[in-house]
Amino acid sequence: MKTIFTTVLTCCALTCAVAQENGNRDANNKIVKGPYETNRFCDNWFIGVAGGANVYMGNNDAYGDFGKRISPALDVNIGKWITPVIGVRFGYNGLQAKGWGEGQTPYSKGLEENNIYKEKFGIANFHGDVMWNITNAIGGYKETRVWNCIPYIGAGVTRTYGNDTHTNEISFTGGIYNTFRLSKRVDLTLELRQLVSNGRLDKIDYNRIGVEGMSSATLGLAVKLGKTNFRRVKPVIAADYTPYINRINEIEDANKNLIVENNVLQSENNDLRNREPQTVTVAGESTVKATPVALFFDLGKSSFDKKELANLEFYVQNAVAVDEGKVFTIIGSADSATGSKELNQRLSEQRMQYVFDLLVDKYGISKDRLIKKADGDSNNRFEDPELNRCVILE
Repeated sequence: MKTIFTTVLTCCALTCAVAQENGNRDANNKIVKGPYETNRFCDNWFIGVAGGANVYMGNNDAYGDFGKRISPALDVNIGKWITPVIGVRFGYNGLQAKGWGEGQTPYSKGLEENNIYKEKFGIANFHGDVMWNITNAIGGYKETRVWNCIPYIGAGVTRTYGNDTHTNEISFTGGIYNTFRLSKRVDLTLELRQLVSNGRLDKIDYNRIGVEGMSSATLGLAVKLGKTNFRRVKPVIAADYTPYINRINEIEDANKNLIVENNVLQSENNDLRNREPQTVTVAGESTVKATPVALFFDLGKSSFDKKELANLEFYVQNAVAVDEGKVFTIIGSADSATGSKELNQRLSEQRMQYVFDLLVDKYGISKDRLIKKADGDSNNRFEDPELNRCVILE
């Protein structure tokens, strides 16, 4: 028993050392741990077979040499890792046990001395274990780690048999299951186990309750079945919608302001369109002075719709034709909010030329009274980009 406890402590110490050098760290040099995604039922199974030695521990072990108590051992088990740290296992271990007992039993093989008989019998422990991978628990999960130290505890039923008789007793087990990675699917295993059961396990009927057990050491192979790794759950970061909400509020406020400004500009534009030509009396004559006017285009267009054609005709009849001495400047413009500077320059020239051609060809205005000018998007007079898609006559 002391040997088992010493081995446990040694393995724990070595595990801590491995945890410091397993390379499983994040950018802040902290060990990366779970949580991990839950795999399918058929994943992360393993089957193991091992052989080694059993040493039976009875109440009369002092009568024989230690070497004579060593007998062959066989382990067969199947298990599943539920998480990288917790697993379960079911299996068989045993084969044969040797020892000494006080008094003759069906398992006795011969009298040694003073009523002490040599014993030899078959033994089979059917057990279920809960396994804890201390290496992954301390050092973080790493599929490619060479060595894993796995303490476990379990319980089951132990059956001893021989000479046409047998006995069944409840038993408890504990030990350390070590795995050494050979490949993705195959591990070398080294297991140290201690079994504890009732003192009647070797058929000796004590008047008082005794405790007996068996120590085992086995070496074998374990084969992994199904998916062999675990994937870490990616942390879910709550989305921060504050910048978007603030931007939406800014846009809504700006839109409200634009609506107000647009209404003001539309009102001013309607006033300009509906203003009567000014009449100035000079030396007894009545003279009409034309005021500037803005005529608007749709986005990307260089021709008027019906409404703007009517406005141009009204202006020609009531201003240009009346103020005969005035020279008008035709200023083409495009808004700076859309298009490139080259495109806007070309568009302003097309709009200016379109109005120039209408005045000359349709309304018969002399070219001498017209000055052509195209400002592109550099002479935006209005705050609303839509209103800068225009030609101004002044």
